[in-house]
Amino acid sequence: MVAMVSAAGIGAGVAGLVLTWTSKDLLGLLAIIALVGIGQALALEVDDAGSISVSAVGCLAGAALFGPRASLALALASVAVEWSARRSEIHRVLFNMGALTLASLAAASVFKIGDLTPGGTEHRLAVAGLGLAAGAAYFAVNMGLLSVALALEGHERWWAVFKERFAWLLPHYLVYGFIGGVMALAYEAVKLFALGVFAVPLVLMRKTQEAYLKHTQRSAQKLRQAAETIQSQNVSLELANKLLKERSTAAMESLSATVDARDSYTAGHSRRVQQLALAIGRELGLSQAELDLLGHAALFHDIGKLAIPDAILLKPASLTQDEWALMQRHAEEGARIIDRLGFLNDAVPAIRHHHERFDGTGYPDRLGGEEIPLGARIIHVADALDSMLTTRIYRAARPAAEALAELRRAAGTQFCPRCVGALERILPLETLASDADRTPVVSVA
Repeated sequence: MVAMVSAAGIGAGVAGLVLTWTSKDLLGLLAIIALVGIGQALALEVDDAGSISVSAVGCLAGAALFGPRASLALALASVAVEWSARRSEIHRVLFNMGALTLASLAAASVFKIGDLTPGGTEHRLAVAGLGLAAGAAYFAVNMGLLSVALALEGHERWWAVFKERFAWLLPHYLVYGFIGGVMALAYEAVKLFALGVFAVPLVLMRKTQEAYLKHTQRSAQKLRQAAETIQSQNVSLELANKLLKERSTAAMESLSATVDARDSYTAGHSRRVQQLALAIGRELGLSQAELDLLGHAALFHDIGKLAIPDAILLKPASLTQDEWALMQRHAEEGARIIDRLGFLNDAVPAIRHHHERFDGTGYPDRLGGEEIPLGARIIHVADALDSMLTTRIYRAARPAAEALAELRRAAGTQFCPRCVGALERILPLETLASDADRTPVVSVA
């Protein structure tokens, strides 16, 4: 791309010089070239988008006055001054020379249309009006080629680069073109005096651009600082939120342990149910995110028992109908407590429905089959196994083989068959039968 633009621009500039060469008014041509060099020396840096200078006015005036023969010389003057200030790489210098030459040739072609109008007022109006079109052509060629080069270098879309970096300059180049046309008309009338007269407004224009750019840069700096402040605050909020979640989770774990500790027979129950549930979940192929959620739900599945009086929770005899109704409320109470935390909302359904039966006769909502959340079905099986293997105040612990047989017998009515099957695969019968300890042996991956 760089080589093609450089070769095309320089080649076209040489052709224009050779084909349209005349020694007429060399002093005027040199004056325009000097004006372009001075304008480029006063160029304003525009962040990483390059620079903007009033040298384009001189290039456009030269295109109007001297046509294609001035294009290469004007581009060379502009690039030479820029290189002396910035010491750009040679390939960038050649690219800029090619692009500026092609832009000047495009502007000269537009001004050439003015030759078709008769002399006098109509000619002057045509040249002034064509200055706007010449400025647009100069802008389109120069900034278009630069946008394509930057897009290829940064692997971006050229149109996006053009809109973001250069589109805002179009009004400036329209004004440049108009002033260049008027300068050409004035030069025809008073020769070099016209260039001196127009030097003052060009300096004022440059001052205006400088003030505008400084204001824009200050505004951009303020926006960047505001963005950095917002980013810093977001990071602080994220850290605070993470700390709050960790402390809230720790507090809930302590409450869960407190529930288990109310009855010496159930100490550690929630932790064991969590381990069993996670092992079943892994066997069923749950994702890590789903396992994390299941772990929280299993750990807090009995948190609602905080609302159950000790007289009912620790009663050694059978519960009355009213007492049983109150005991059943612990699933709903637990869901309500966890829901209020705000960051474990997705664990709420598993906590609420971990006592639903597969045949639809459980509580609290009498859900059945696949209507019951999978997490709740897993916790139901893990909870039942640990309960049967644990000595309770109202009964002794059951043998491991008998507990697994009970789960298998109730699969499809009380328990989810998939979850029972997964439990059987991770807790082989012979392992349970030979387990001297009451705590289940779980193959945790």
